[in-house]
Amino acid sequence: MKLSYLCMTGYDGPAPGIEIWPASPEFCKPDVAQKSYARYLDMVEAAERLGFDWISVSEHHYAPYQMTPNPMIMASAIIQRTQRARVALLGPLIPLNNPVRLAEEVAMLDALSGGRVEVLFLRGTPNEHKTYDTKAELTKQMTQEGIDLILKAWTSDKPFAWDGEQYRYSTVSIWPRITQQPHPPVFGSGNSEDSVVFAAKRRIGIAFSFAPPEVVAKWIALYRAACAEEGWEPTPNHVIYRGITYCAPSDEQAYADMQGFFGQQAEEQGKLQSATLGGPPVLDLVAKPFFVGSPETLISKFAILRDIGVGICDLPFVIGSPEQQRASLDLFGAQVLPVVQQWDTDRFREPAAV
Repeated sequence: MKLSYLCMTGYDGPAPGIEIWPASPEFCKPDVAQKSYARYLDMVEAAERLGFDWISVSEHHYAPYQMTPNPMIMASAIIQRTQRARVALLGPLIPLNNPVRLAEEVAMLDALSGGRVEVLFLRGTPNEHKTYDTKAELTKQMTQEGIDLILKAWTSDKPFAWDGEQYRYSTVSIWPRITQQPHPPVFGSGNSEDSVVFAAKRRIGIAFSFAPPEVVAKWIALYRAACAEEGWEPTPNHVIYRGITYCAPSDEQAYADMQGFFGQQAEEQGKLQSATLGGPPVLDLVAKPFFVGSPETLISKFAILRDIGVGICDLPFVIGSPEQQRASLDLFGAQVLPVVQQWDTDRFREPAAV
């Protein structure tokens, strides 16, 4: 199984919580933001030294929990601080971007990294669509057509025109050419039947975030069936699962630290609440963290995902103080990562059951 460290680039200071969007910029102190980026890049270097397979970044806007409105910029910084780990864009939000520009920027990163890029193109959560007043009812069509356009841009030897329902370009001609041929590994959302079938038809992977294993197992079964109808067989390495992670010497300490952290966050956010001029709350997508516990407990939880067909886990270490996050990462790297990475995910286990 492959393990990915999610470089969250969260703001290391008092700020509105995930339930407030947009977060008012009055709470952002530029010096704290700068130090936060620096700390996360140090964590990236630590994750590579520990042996993580991937370092990942995501796109979020108007929020302190992940200060990456342009994941390409963060990925470029990560490329300069790493040598071996794959750099995963999980993911650029197509409806908020020009898909041709995305194709160009990923190609540039692929060249700068020596062909280390992975990419998951996403639609984004409902609040993200409000960032630039994108029409919410068009975002699924924009995402799916955008993926088709990007794949053609990467694989075409000649300039071409694109006349679609959502995008129209008289000329598309990508420079530099993508380093990984025919293109980097690509993933799409796995959170609906339509998106699973879409991914299967294009022979790309699928990804899930924070969903219970029994739900993920059903989507993976559907994905495999849809791939079979298209005449190809995916592997667990086509399936990504993201879950918040905190590793401590014992389960008791892990849960106590987590409860203390969330309690402190709630207290700090309560003090900010009255001054926050945000819009409607963000849809709650983050369930109870799955990967919380001792090394032994975490290994058993990874085994559950392995057995239902997950081959790649993307892990944000966001619980606790900066010191606790680093201790959690180090313990995980020493006692969990070597065990889980030894598991064979070149093919699915049969039968796949929770």
